[in-house]
Amino acid sequence: MFEREDWMLFRNLSTLTQKAGVPQHKLAILAAKELVDNSLDSAKKGQSAAVDLTEIPSGFIVQDLGAGISPDPEVIAKLFSIKRPLLSSKLIRLPARGALGNGLRVVVGTVLASEGSMTVETCGKRFDLYPQDTGETLVETTDSDVNIGTRITVQFGPALAKQKNMLSWSEFAISIADLGTSYGGKTSPWWYDEDAFFELIFSSRVPLEDLLKCFHKVSPKEAKEIADLMPGAISRPEARSLLKTLRDFAPAPKPTTLGKIGDVFPNYGYCNVTGTVEVTGRGLSGEVPYSIDVYAKCSDELEEDSIIMMVNRTIITGEMRLMRQKAHELGIIGSGLRNLFDVGKKKVELIINVCVPYCPIKSDGKDPDLLRFHDPLSKAIKKACSRGRALAPKDESKASQRAVIEHYLEDAIEKASGNGTYRYSLRQLFYAVRPSMLETLGKEPDYNYFSSVITAIEGERGADLPGIYRDSRGTIYHPHTGEEIPLGTLNVERYKRPQYTINSVLFCEKEGLFSILRESGWPERNDCALVSSKGFASRAARDVLDLLGDSDEPIYFYSLHDGDNAGGLIHQSLIEETKARKGRRVHIVNLGIEPWEAVEMGLQVETHREDTAGKRLLPVADYVAAKDDGYWADWLQTKRVELNAMTSPQFISWLDSKFEGLQRKLVPDERVIRQTFNHQSEEAIRQALTAKILKEAGINDLVNAAMQKLQGSIEGLDLTQIVEDGLALNPQHRWDKPLDNRAIQETLKLIAGDSQ
Repeated sequence: MFEREDWMLFRNLSTLTQKAGVPQHKLAILAAKELVDNSLDSAKKGQSAAVDLTEIPSGFIVQDLGAGISPDPEVIAKLFSIKRPLLSSKLIRLPARGALGNGLRVVVGTVLASEGSMTVETCGKRFDLYPQDTGETLVETTDSDVNIGTRITVQFGPALAKQKNMLSWSEFAISIADLGTSYGGKTSPWWYDEDAFFELIFSSRVPLEDLLKCFHKVSPKEAKEIADLMPGAISRPEARSLLKTLRDFAPAPKPTTLGKIGDVFPNYGYCNVTGTVEVTGRGLSGEVPYSIDVYAKCSDELEEDSIIMMVNRTIITGEMRLMRQKAHELGIIGSGLRNLFDVGKKKVELIINVCVPYCPIKSDGKDPDLLRFHDPLSKAIKKACSRGRALAPKDESKASQRAVIEHYLEDAIEKASGNGTYRYSLRQLFYAVRPSMLETLGKEPDYNYFSSVITAIEGERGADLPGIYRDSRGTIYHPHTGEEIPLGTLNVERYKRPQYTINSVLFCEKEGLFSILRESGWPERNDCALVSSKGFASRAARDVLDLLGDSDEPIYFYSLHDGDNAGGLIHQSLIEETKARKGRRVHIVNLGIEPWEAVEMGLQVETHREDTAGKRLLPVADYVAAKDDGYWADWLQTKRVELNAMTSPQFISWLDSKFEGLQRKLVPDERVIRQTFNHQSEEAIRQALTAKILKEAGINDLVNAAMQKLQGSIEGLDLTQIVEDGLALNPQHRWDKPLDNRAIQETLKLIAGDSQ
């Protein structure tokens, strides 16, 4: 057996990669990034641009205007030693660059393993560093002209001297450092679970009082008072109690306070999403906020799909692999992600920044585990790509109306709903997005086309837009209950199918025919509900079908339509919706009337187009096109037959003939029948016994006596004032509601007094 201490992995290129988290050809680019990250974190707001990065032969120079490093040679020697214990400020959770505090050891190890050199200049002193194979670093001190901030010069040995693009990660970090807004507050106790907080206290090298001053809303006086109550060595239970105490000072900062880079890259679609994720360990859990910026350039002119992934404005070390699965889905693999993201069919260039005070890591190389951010990433990527497609050059994307609608849709939803406070109609959504469409397209948008695009988007998402409602486009009539329910979105959402009342639904676009069926008692005779829809099958009608089908009871859906091209398409669309919508368990049956059937019956045939030469052919349903080698598809180009061509007796007779051989009346199984009989018998017995008992007890005399007593107790009440006060408190009530509430209160007091 051989023994090797952890620090020894930093002194050889082959093992340093384990600690750095990158392959050997990226060690130089990583070393530059680590030093630049430290400089950017130390810079004051607005000074990040003063972080100067210069490439020199075989290396680089990083200089900043920060607070500088202690000029004590012993401190420098220890800080830039690979053998030292892990020293880090990163246990304090803030949305800052870095995660472990391991960066300087990686830089020193890279210099040592490549046989390079390194100098640090700060506070008027120059320190030439000589890392040793023993793990220690020797230091030679001379004077320097650097009095403000820090200058670090790194030169690599032969093994790393010729690495290309050495400064690319660092230059990108500097370019975005001061863009947008960033968090300027202290750490929050809500950002820690119990394990992390205990480790913070256990590892701290400063007095507890000073540590507590680092927390949000904790003043120096309060920090001292709390610290004075704590013992010298804090146990886990005491740490848990302290964490609870700190949380009492203030609620968790909102995710929006983390800031965002903002919409800063021209020709990139942009999206920012915020939220929180739970972090758990033993005991108390924590809640970590996030702010995610996603930028997407979408174009077939790009060479390939690519991604730049950042955490807190610095490029991650983890390797991200991309691959296309379906045409519009991009697989992103790495840093905890192994998922498909909807990016559209065009090639995409993604830039992503996750701003977060704590992100778990997967290795010493600080490869972040981003799995917990999958859902918000998916949402932001999809939205940014949608906007990216809309911003593509017009000669490539043709600035389609749909692309523009997709680009501005989420903002329009927020505007129409008052940031999610209210429901909104489809037409309100149209007017919310209309100004942007006018500006982008330069022409008046079409509402009907807009409606079709929204319906298509909802179909792709598998759900309605959040908060939208649609006006009534028809009705559903229930036999036996007599209910007639408008098919608007809100009514559909509240709809509950009566149990064991219907076994089928009859759909027809012509409401007038349903009046004939209702008057004749046809729905009750067949236990069949009637659903009408004005024009084409509305979305609300299809939603009702979903609800009707969401039951253990079998349900059959029969469609009636005119014998024309649109009639067949109505039935076909219902079939397609049945396949597309998850959980749909109704069966669609076509009753007609079909053109060949109408002709055989001798119904009146209408001619609606005299000549089709040079005109666009009318679309027909697939089953019609396949009938008799396309004869009826040609017939429908100029002719049609309406259901209204039948007289009322003829229509009912024809419909009854369609139902011959089908189960008309609903008869539940034996279990349901017996349960229903027992319930009805129990209710009949209860009503009979209740009436008998009340009669024997003289209920009427008791009520009259109580009423007289009540009149005496309320004689001094100002009933008009009670009504006015009640309506002022709840203006949505009718005038008699306050009286009802007061009558109940007075009655309960009266009965309670009698019982005593």
